[in-house]
Amino acid sequence: MNPGSPVKSRVKAIDAIRGLALLGILLVNLLSFHSPHFMYGGMEGFYSGSIEHVLLASIDMFVQASFYPLFSLLFGLGIYMMFERLQQKRLNPKPILLRRMFVLMGFGLLHGIFIWYGDILLTYSVIGLISLLFISKSAMSLMKWAFNLLLIPAVLMTLLMFLVREYSVSMNSQLIQQAMLGYSGNLESVMSQNFFDWLNMNHPLQWLFMILSILPMFLLGIMIKKRGWIDETQKNNSEIKKWLLGSFVVFILFKIAPYLFGMPTWFDYAQDAIGGSFSSIFYFLVLLVIFKSRNFSAVERILSNVGKLSLTNYVMQSLIGTTLFYGIGFNLYGELNLVTLMVIGMAIFGLQIIFSQWYVKRFYFGPLEWVYRTLTYNRVQPMVKKDD
Repeated sequence: MNPGSPVKSRVKAIDAIRGLALLGILLVNLLSFHSPHFMYGGMEGFYSGSIEHVLLASIDMFVQASFYPLFSLLFGLGIYMMFERLQQKRLNPKPILLRRMFVLMGFGLLHGIFIWYGDILLTYSVIGLISLLFISKSAMSLMKWAFNLLLIPAVLMTLLMFLVREYSVSMNSQLIQQAMLGYSGNLESVMSQNFFDWLNMNHPLQWLFMILSILPMFLLGIMIKKRGWIDETQKNNSEIKKWLLGSFVVFILFKIAPYLFGMPTWFDYAQDAIGGSFSSIFYFLVLLVIFKSRNFSAVERILSNVGKLSLTNYVMQSLIGTTLFYGIGFNLYGELNLVTLMVIGMAIFGLQIIFSQWYVKRFYFGPLEWVYRTLTYNRVQPMVKKDD
């Protein structure tokens, strides 16, 4: 029995949601590709036009901290789908899943150190390893763990930020200037600056916050699969509707409503950790219901092609972004307005739709997906689809 044969049981709706999540991730990542302000502060001053402020607020409310948790939920869901498939084939899932996470860790280290510091693959691999400790727990237990890990630290952190609000620093001018010079330079300069930022992104305290915000989404993804929401969406319609309503209310209260009160900086963590996580749950359930209803089958098919190549498309976005904005390419770092930046983002995603549609007709797996699966299963995977 070949555990690494081409997957015929993919859920198209999940691939489609994954494809759309890549668009949201791209639009936010472009802010980091383009300037240091997303990481080191001062974005409101850098994008100073009134239209840009509206667009920036819209991104913050509806996109920022919403789509990487959505992708995290999908990743957790995918882990459990793979766990079930391997069990059905009477194989021990744990060694294969462990190997899968270590292979992803390798991808993450290469991507983060040599291409773009904002890599999420390393984080996913580590949290994926942690999530395996929870994989045998019941759906109810997973839900309790997820909400406790998410809400308790978020509440405590928000209280702390409120208490020290008078001492908060909005931006680091020295690091901004250093990045502007570094990314506008030659290959050595770009690589040096990227490694510096990668170290900042992988600070132990940063890891703690990432685990507390992403692990809950992994656990909710596993929970959703265990509850049968993917395989029997219609049967679980009543429960899904309750979660839809609940997540929507929290999304509004924590992600959007703060703008009615001037969006205080001490509320930033709660907005992202709580509001972002619940907005991702809301997006997931809305899209699941829509795609499962078959009313948008054409959109589902187009997005699912992108989602099938999620690893390849994600790394491709980094390669395009660094080529466009860094000194080793077109050197547009800090040179464009926000509207132009978002137009570029939509254009990149449009090209990825075209590429993905062409590619999946001819190959079973994306180039990086093929390497990923080959190393995971320790068996060379079939690549080219044969003509009927």
